[in-house]
Amino acid sequence: MVVCKSIQSYGGDCMKMKQGLSMLALPLLVMTMAACGGGKEAQETQGDGKGQKAEEAKQPAKPPEPVTLTITNHKSVGFTEKDFQTYFVEPVKKKYPHITLEYIKPGDGSQLEDLILANKTPDLIFASNGYFALLKQLDIMQDLNEYVKKYKVDLSMYDQPILERIRQAGDKGELYSIPFSLNYGVMLYNKDIFDKVGIPYPKDLMSFEEILPVAKKINRVENGMQYIGFEPQHADTIAGQLGIPAIGSNDQPNFNSPEYKRVFEFLKQVYEIPGQIGPNGKHNWGRNGFLKDQNVAMFLEWTNDVAAPLEEAMKAGFTSWDISALPNFQDKLGNGRTVDSHMTFISKTSKYKDEAFQVLLESVSRETQMNVSANARISSIPDKAIQNNYAKNFESYKGKKVQNIFLTKQTPSQKSSIYGSKASSIVRDEQKNMALGLKDMNTALSDAQEKALKNVQEEKAK
Repeated sequence: MVVCKSIQSYGGDCMKMKQGLSMLALPLLVMTMAACGGGKEAQETQGDGKGQKAEEAKQPAKPPEPVTLTITNHKSVGFTEKDFQTYFVEPVKKKYPHITLEYIKPGDGSQLEDLILANKTPDLIFASNGYFALLKQLDIMQDLNEYVKKYKVDLSMYDQPILERIRQAGDKGELYSIPFSLNYGVMLYNKDIFDKVGIPYPKDLMSFEEILPVAKKINRVENGMQYIGFEPQHADTIAGQLGIPAIGSNDQPNFNSPEYKRVFEFLKQVYEIPGQIGPNGKHNWGRNGFLKDQNVAMFLEWTNDVAAPLEEAMKAGFTSWDISALPNFQDKLGNGRTVDSHMTFISKTSKYKDEAFQVLLESVSRETQMNVSANARISSIPDKAIQNNYAKNFESYKGKKVQNIFLTKQTPSQKSSIYGSKASSIVRDEQKNMALGLKDMNTALSDAQEKALKNVQEEKAK
């Protein structure tokens, strides 16, 4: 020992002196070790503290504290509790076992507005971009720019027009979400009806101008069944393909625009086809006409809305259908329905924003998005491999021309308006009035403009 050697060098007996010098030896020992370094290990622990840090690094990391987050669905059609488990709970549990997710099912007393009033705002809100205006008015969306930077998220992998649409919701470049899935328009057709009439199936991509003469050949009554060549659905969704919303960003209705006049002129031609208007003024043959009654030859619908019903129709025996891309006017061919995306928002009031962002990231990860596509939702990642996986888990889609869905691209739109939903309802009523001959085209559009404007003014006055 260094201390004993030092004593012996002065001619002393270490053993005899040990007790007597115990009080002296202890501080001397400390001083000597400090001066001489006490060997290599001591040298590593002095100075910059690297040895101490290395020792601390060997200690197991403290597990994160358990966290429970709540999530709800705000009027996003087709999003079920099963979807919540598949796209959120399961992937999050694998990577972040300390995070528990609780789903608040929307219902009486548990709608988003109810939860906010009760000071129970969910940490995460799943909704479509159509509710940007409402969510902004409620002032509950958290800007995610700082979290994107913090977690080094590569936004270039996601659909850029959708991201741009999300940024439009902010005033200063805010990013309120990363898209989860998209919703495209599509045209479905009944092969049996085309076979019965003896005309070729629709092309992969057709114009409205091409569809009209085909529809005229199909419309007929046969064996008590009224066959409809083409069901156009709603004027406002067609106008969206021209980039015109029902209510503009200035809160003014657009029903007196050239685009809406063009849409109504086309619809007028459809309704004038003999047999298009059924008994009791039936003018919209809807989804049941295609899937249940099977008397509609060509039918326009949203991909998200029709996937599950097609599975049910297959179980009932209806499989003789296929897919054509969404039609448009000849000069706008390839332009699909207006941007419709579904996404998750983080609430400003959440106490666990980092964890909520981690949940959001898992739902839009490539692995999860591959599963999203397989379950007949269009992924927010425009990747060919993911698109090729579309509807792989749906038996009803096997052998169908699934890739025709992607022949169109969503049409950019103006900022959404909180008055848009009511305006769409108004113009659909006027569309019906024109279809039934209760009003001429110009009067129907003029009345729609007047009613929608009045509604905006009344709502603003409240």
